[in-house]
Amino acid sequence: MNWSNDQVARYGVVVVWLLIVGTGLSGVVAPLVLPQQIYADAFRLFSEAYYQQELNLATSPIANVSHRIFGLLFFIIGMAQFNRRLRAKKPVWHRWCGRLYIALAALVVVTATILAVRHAFAGPIEQIGVLLMNGLFGVLVIAGLVKARRRNFVAHREYMMRGFAVALVIAVHRPFFGGGLLLLDLPHPVLFVLSGAAAFSVCIICAEIWIRRSRRASYARTVSFLEGNFVKLSGKRQ
Repeated sequence: MNWSNDQVARYGVVVVWLLIVGTGLSGVVAPLVLPQQIYADAFRLFSEAYYQQELNLATSPIANVSHRIFGLLFFIIGMAQFNRRLRAKKPVWHRWCGRLYIALAALVVVTATILAVRHAFAGPIEQIGVLLMNGLFGVLVIAGLVKARRRNFVAHREYMMRGFAVALVIAVHRPFFGGGLLLLDLPHPVLFVLSGAAAFSVCIICAEIWIRRSRRASYARTVSFLEGNFVKLSGKRQ
């Protein structure tokens, strides 16, 4: 099936929003609305180890709650930033939301680091993974900001998209880990790491595929525009 870029973008946005909504409901709304013990007991149905993890996270309430709320806001603002119509019609709004996006990103990275250091479910491997992902995310976002300052907005968009893909790993990780709990008989910390690696691979690969499709489409539009102008100029000369 040969889908157009518009079709890929449309379905991709739907999938990403479903992941964000699922993460928001299960990871932000539910723990804020439900009593902590009831929320933890829900995880006990699938994993005793992760039940204990939820209780452990509750011992760092400020970092835990802040990470969840700021993370959800980060995803919502990030999706708005990639909306082509909003960027074109309201560039000032795009710049201010970009500043908010960076501030939220910094808060998410700091709280994620605190939680990983204090309460890593998978031990040192998870801690190293979180630190590496935070570092990669920071490098990509900084590179995107540098490109924007140099007025290279195509490269800016690509780097920011890669950074968002790294952040989106947390949302993709949830269905991977949940599916693994139901289908695989592995130690849960091991499954947590493997599902995280799978989620990271999927996010990075999908981001690169879309970036390359966008480049080809942009190149095709440019060639078509130049060819059309060449034909018009040739006609006038004749």
